[in-house]
Amino acid sequence: MQQLILFGFLLFAAWLIRRDIAMRPGLSLGLWIPTLWVGIIASRPVSAWIGFGGSADTLDGSPADRMFYLTMIVAAFITLSRRAFSMQWVLARSWPVVLFYAFLLLSVLWANSLESSFKRWFKETGNIMIALVILTEANPMQAIRAVFVRCALVLIPLSLIFIRYFPDLGRRYSQHSGQMEATGVTFQKNSLGTMLLVCGIVFIWDWMERSRTNDKNWTAIDRGVALAIMGISVWLFFLCDSKTSMVALGVAAILLAAIRMPAFHRRISAFGIFGVAAVAALITMDSLVGVTQTIVTALGRDMTFTGRTEVWRELFAVGTDPLFGTGFMSFWDDRFYQAKLPNWIAFSAHNGYIEIYLAGGMIGVGFLGLMLLGVGVIINRDLKRGGSYALVRFAVFVAVLIANIFESNFACMTPLGFLFLVVAIGYATPQAEFTEDASHQPEESALQPLPDGQVIGRPHYP
Repeated sequence: MQQLILFGFLLFAAWLIRRDIAMRPGLSLGLWIPTLWVGIIASRPVSAWIGFGGSADTLDGSPADRMFYLTMIVAAFITLSRRAFSMQWVLARSWPVVLFYAFLLLSVLWANSLESSFKRWFKETGNIMIALVILTEANPMQAIRAVFVRCALVLIPLSLIFIRYFPDLGRRYSQHSGQMEATGVTFQKNSLGTMLLVCGIVFIWDWMERSRTNDKNWTAIDRGVALAIMGISVWLFFLCDSKTSMVALGVAAILLAAIRMPAFHRRISAFGIFGVAAVAALITMDSLVGVTQTIVTALGRDMTFTGRTEVWRELFAVGTDPLFGTGFMSFWDDRFYQAKLPNWIAFSAHNGYIEIYLAGGMIGVGFLGLMLLGVGVIINRDLKRGGSYALVRFAVFVAVLIANIFESNFACMTPLGFLFLVVAIGYATPQAEFTEDASHQPEESALQPLPDGQVIGRPHYP
């Protein structure tokens, strides 16, 4: 019976994806590269899906996992080499991201295993190549939505099927509490929450865009499927109890909904200022009346944040280099430091900022802060020009800042980290950046010649 349900769902999922492809004309076959990439980093490694070559969620991964990532990166490079865009322009515009990843590469030099650390950096940097495949599509905003919506159509219902009918795949005992937890297609309940978070943000954006443009291809059947996916997502959030992802999605949803309200729409350029003011107000209120404890208690948590403060205390106690750290992704396989940690701490700091501190020390945190500040300034500048995409980027940016307080998503091969890179880069052509509404493509007359005779603008596909 279980196998029949699974087989029936896979057939239905294939029909849904074919329908989604038909509703989004103009997207290339190259978009399957980021779709497969997101599908894997949002769920579990390839080796776990195919059942051989290793099945654990390890730092290095198995040979099958390494082959998958290398194949995808090479395929992305070949695809980009056939598209007319200026990589120099993209890198110059994305200087905060470039500086951060350049420092992570430099930190490889003092890692305990230079080779392993470099491999992990190369795989993580592959996210940028994959993101550019999306952003160089003829309709990049539609491409972003297509990638995450198609992953959601498969991974969200499949998570429910795993939890309900395949408990060996969809549930596990927590190493920290010993309680049974729902994991769905992922290996950990917070990973399931992160998958629901990124899919939820893009799903809401997709719904709003289709409603705003009165998309005639979007029928009652499609609305019903979307509502069903959202309903399953709510139920999965309840099962996995990932409060961090719930809060981040709630805040992002409020920001996305604001675009439909005339009062907020007229003041969209001030959203960045409002965000900074809100954070300052929260910090002030917390120092005066302890608002943080009130919020945490209301969410059903204590001030240890489900044991996270204990994890942070243990991590700071091991005595890593406070200035340079241990090197990129080197802390978790360094036997010297691991011997000082209790066995219930497993391969995550549960805080993106502390994770970077472990890898790069205070210098690394400084580069992270510079990246966040630079990306925030760029997004705030784009908010002043208006457009729904600018608001989506701002919503993702805020969600990332919140989620990394209690989970590690910076340079950690997570779907939220990947979505952050997409919105941090933002555009792959100047025309897309300065189009009045970034969801519409520039006219051919807007194309400009490059010095070498190439063209910046609408990508050309073989």
